[in-house]
Amino acid sequence: MQKVTKRKKPSNLLENPLRENLDLLDQIRADAVNDIESLTENFQHMTLVAESVQQNYQALLAQNHLLKSTLLSIIDECECRQGNQCDRCQRILQILAGDNPEQKLDPVLKYKAILTQIRKLG
Repeated sequence: MQKVTKRKKPSNLLENPLRENLDLLDQIRADAVNDIESLTENFQHMTLVAESVQQNYQALLAQNHLLKSTLLSIIDECECRQGNQCDRCQRILQILAGDNPEQKLDPVLKYKAILTQIRKLG
């Protein structure tokens, strides 16, 4: 009798690396989805922070405007005359003028300078 041998299924040399590559691509895609979700969460957090900063800045500007208005009303209600203010009114005017009252800053130029600095950061 002749011995019958079973033929082994020929191993496909391309199949195993192909499966490994497909699995690796699936893992990469899953990691990419996770990274995008993480970025989305970070952007949402940064949006909340930016909104909070904006609200705080608006509140600060409102308080600053109220303070300036109050100081100017103190000067307006004072008995002294414009050009010949009392010491208190002179101090208030110096404070409102800033550290260097001789140097008059053009608000538009100051605003443009701030915008330029912000754009350099971005």
